[in-house]
Amino acid sequence: MSDVAGVSDDVRRALRDSSDPRAERTRQRLFEAAEALSATGDDVSVSALVRQAGVSRSVFYTHFADVGELALRMIEPVIDEIAQTAAEERLQDPHRAMRSAQTRLVAHVDGDRALYRAAFRLPGDGLMTAMRDAMRVPIAVHIDVVGAPDGLDVDLVSRYVAGAVIHLLSDWVLDRVDADPETIAQHLYALMPTWMHEHPNGSST
Repeated sequence: MSDVAGVSDDVRRALRDSSDPRAERTRQRLFEAAEALSATGDDVSVSALVRQAGVSRSVFYTHFADVGELALRMIEPVIDEIAQTAAEERLQDPHRAMRSAQTRLVAHVDGDRALYRAAFRLPGDGLMTAMRDAMRVPIAVHIDVVGAPDGLDVDLVSRYVAGAVIHLLSDWVLDRVDADPETIAQHLYALMPTWMHEHPNGSST
């Protein structure tokens, strides 16, 4: 367990799982502060976040260990929503559903680019691992539904795909690659295994 500003991971976890409306309002204010800072292109730091949200640093650290954890909590529901929408759209057009999923993911990251840039700049690989795991679960569910080719392990494939996506997005927001959002989304779609977006009846159309 790590302690940041005297607050343990257990305390933050309990608050995250709490339905206390005050805690929910505080988290929402910090999320909105991150979005506002990203919209202006300003650097996203704990100091900037608490100033924008009108809360103290101690309040921030009561809810999040750092900017990276805040970014993780913001992207988790986005990933879940994208996965749910893609599962519904896949029944009509699996190729369009897969492409739309990548487009929505990239649009979200691009919209809060300053936040994710600050998060991915943090030392260590904890955030990368956490984001990969957040994405790995719905990918594994998707693979269970569509069925993996013989000889492929669902867990290994989902880790590979999620890791590749997160690493490309990280390099992109850190300006290690020069590409517009459409290009990133197109590459994420094109590099997905084709069997992951075949038609439910087994055809490719």
